[in-house]
Amino acid sequence: MLPTNDLAQHARIPLDEYSQQIVKACFLNRRDPVAQWKSIFRKAAIIKKWLNGMDVKHYHIESEHIDLIVTPGEQRRWIGISGHNIPSFELFLSPDWRGTSGVYFADQPSYRSGNLVHQVRLTFKKGAAVSIDAESGGAFVQQQLSMDRGASRIGEFSLTDKRFSKIDRFMANTLFDENFGGQWGNCHIAMGSSYADTFDGDVQTLSGEKKTRLGFNTSALHWDLVNTEKKRVTAHLADGRHTTIYENGCFTY
Repeated sequence: MLPTNDLAQHARIPLDEYSQQIVKACFLNRRDPVAQWKSIFRKAAIIKKWLNGMDVKHYHIESEHIDLIVTPGEQRRWIGISGHNIPSFELFLSPDWRGTSGVYFADQPSYRSGNLVHQVRLTFKKGAAVSIDAESGGAFVQQQLSMDRGASRIGEFSLTDKRFSKIDRFMANTLFDENFGGQWGNCHIAMGSSYADTFDGDVQTLSGEKKTRLGFNTSALHWDLVNTEKKRVTAHLADGRHTTIYENGCFTY
């Protein structure tokens, strides 16, 4: 992505500051950007192995405005930081949408299809958003989340470690905003379509019927809504134990 006046205006920051965010995000201000990316890739691989080694019943996400349960479901794996996108610092999975309950809040604005929305608050019950509010742009949010049956369900849950990402401003561009680092890292959910490559198995065998049975969500929508608050994410394990996997903007491994 190249910095432009329009993008900077949407993000409400000067063009030179917008440009510097891109430079920082891609490590172009480092003597050896490639070495920096390789280091993050190695560290992320260790964290993914740790996360995928747990038998998790559900995750509990808590912040000042979030109290949310996300259920990974069967045959899921955490993926991310693969080099497909640059910058990309998020680790994510596509949960079983049916196990989502509680309140999610996006304190970061979102710029989508020419619409800027602020302070989106979603209340989930039995996997679907039953209450949808926003400080501004509420009508657009309602429209997006009603475009089809799956649009009001969760398709992705993601965490970004602040030690990886140097992005610390809203950029009005999803590739950057979903990878926000800042003071406390970020978590985000995507409303709508899930990612088949988070299936822990041969993706070629993931038929439509199997996706439905496992709770992979299907929708024409995929909209990332980001929370940058200080938070704790706790994994509640199948054996009754629980462990904190993410706190103060960092994975705890």
